[in-house]
Amino acid sequence: MKEIVFDSFKSTLQEVKILNNVVVKEKNSKSELERSLKQAQDILFSSYSNLSIFAESVKSYISVGYKITPFDKKEKKQISKIEAKIIYNKLLSIINSVLDKNIIVPTESLILQSQVSLLGLAFISASIDESLQKNNDDLNISKLKSQELSITLNKYFTAIISYIQDILLYDVFLIFEKPEITYLQEIVFTTDYKKEYIDKWLDCTVTFNELRRNKRTDHWDEIYKLDLELEEIEKIENHQKKLFNERIEFEIRSVFSDFDELEEDVKKEALNKEIKLIQDFFNSDTSKTVVKRLKNIISFSKPKEVVIEYDNILRDRLLLSDFNVYEVGKSNYSSVFIASFFMRYLDKLKEYLDTLDDEVNTTTMTNNQFQYDNFKDLLLVEELEKRVAIEAVEYKKNCDDYWETYTFDPTYFDTFISGELYNVFLNAIYERINPLNDFEINKYLTLSVNQFKTHTPTKRAEEFKRIYHDTYWYPNYMEYNPNQYENKYPVHVWKHYTNHFHLFKEASENALQDFKNGLIGSNRKQEVIGRPKVKTKLKHQSFTYINNLTGQSNLTGLKDSLIRKKLIASDTDLKDFRKVFSGEAIEKPIVWTGNISELSYFIKQLHNVLKLVTNLKQKQWAVTTICFIQENGKPFERSKFRTQKVPATSKNIDSALKTLK
Repeated sequence: MKEIVFDSFKSTLQEVKILNNVVVKEKNSKSELERSLKQAQDILFSSYSNLSIFAESVKSYISVGYKITPFDKKEKKQISKIEAKIIYNKLLSIINSVLDKNIIVPTESLILQSQVSLLGLAFISASIDESLQKNNDDLNISKLKSQELSITLNKYFTAIISYIQDILLYDVFLIFEKPEITYLQEIVFTTDYKKEYIDKWLDCTVTFNELRRNKRTDHWDEIYKLDLELEEIEKIENHQKKLFNERIEFEIRSVFSDFDELEEDVKKEALNKEIKLIQDFFNSDTSKTVVKRLKNIISFSKPKEVVIEYDNILRDRLLLSDFNVYEVGKSNYSSVFIASFFMRYLDKLKEYLDTLDDEVNTTTMTNNQFQYDNFKDLLLVEELEKRVAIEAVEYKKNCDDYWETYTFDPTYFDTFISGELYNVFLNAIYERINPLNDFEINKYLTLSVNQFKTHTPTKRAEEFKRIYHDTYWYPNYMEYNPNQYENKYPVHVWKHYTNHFHLFKEASENALQDFKNGLIGSNRKQEVIGRPKVKTKLKHQSFTYINNLTGQSNLTGLKDSLIRKKLIASDTDLKDFRKVFSGEAIEKPIVWTGNISELSYFIKQLHNVLKLVTNLKQKQWAVTTICFIQENGKPFERSKFRTQKVPATSKNIDSALKTLK
């Protein structure tokens, strides 16, 4: 864990150094200011930024055990004060090695308003100003003028520096040393801590640190004594649920850091074991071995109650007020919290496992009206829209190509959607959930029912035109024009879909209700025909340059430019380079001599922004790992491409890509 602290801190300081160069520079271009401000946003507010990882790892490894609360009987220590001081000195040495003087100056003394502030020193943890977070959500960088960009960038840079200094002070320095404190006011004493705590619940301003300090107080018992209106109770419940969810996310991030430290060849096996362990537990395996291994992930005390709460959550038998982080009157996590943690953790494990596998596991349904390339990523409404688009394209092409046999019938889609498609849809729901466990069924049906509220025909009319357009031209790429005359036909189809939308919505709601009533799922004894997952080879083996027929000289220019900018090996063969953009299987991957952030930016610009190659439908990173390798001959890790930031050399890459236009 210490290595995570040091590595993420060093990476953070390197980013601070780049930003500082822009901040102190008298004149910056607008594009440079925009890029730097976006980088500052990522550093402060992205949960995957190096600064976020550093902050969380410090809290997890160093400072959590030293948070002294008025209700704890004794202090729990994770590391010694000597070790904390060694870590602190190491962090200072990293600052000196990476940054110029006076950019980050660790604080060792404080000026406080009054002695009341001292009571909170032991509980304070570094945090980002909430008002800055709120302004960040509303910030539209593209609309800011150069002067506004510069002012905002300075504000964000100051916040980054302050946050780092607070981490060093409150989460590390206070563990082994007491700062010198100067008070501006006379001593003030606060005595009624319980009243202050309950008042904060009434205002919905309780933070998680305050919840943790007062975990032995039954706040609901105190709140119910006040005989509040139902509306006020609901606000408090929602705030409690917010704290509940935030803590779960924190615990999941802490656990996942252990997987990042594993070697790639054992990571997949470890994930599969963890998934099986949790699934066995949810299937009522509360044996000592299983429970002991789960307690190594997160501490809890009542395994059988956790399984019961898991079932209650699945069946929607919990009120919001039931979502307590801690057991009432005790200091350990509640059973409902542990059940919710493992449910979401299981989801995250599966998502992470998917990113490690280049091959796609597909579930093929027996009903040929609904066949999916990646069913698990499509909810019912999305698949319904896709199926309507496929039928619309097939019907139009038949009418256009075989006009002697097919005559266009304006009522065709009214009959098709309410009849054949509806019957297929009903079968498809139960075919889909048949092989799933209760947790997966509940998640799939609940999300699908919710999607019927967000993907109504009115909201999706314009999007369907694009879906129809892409389906019509697939696998070729054709730029979409929302005003083209062909749109009259998909509008006609969509009108009939709108008329019968309620049928499909009701069918999905009924399926979810059947599950909650125990008519479907593992609690009902039924014969399930298992269908083995089919592994398919990756469809795309390389990128397809959109001007392949006439633009071979452009590819030559791109190769030469990338060599000059030292991004690919100087001995790259032109034949091998062109093969990477041919759409065919390659014989020899290109050696990328730049860093991974440069390759990530190159592919994002090439595929996502400039669209100089055929759309690979989210498979661009898998293809990248086929076409490019590192200087040491090892392949790149696909999962790392998405999180890379814009490199400082982005202009060089933009310049090289101009050869393809």
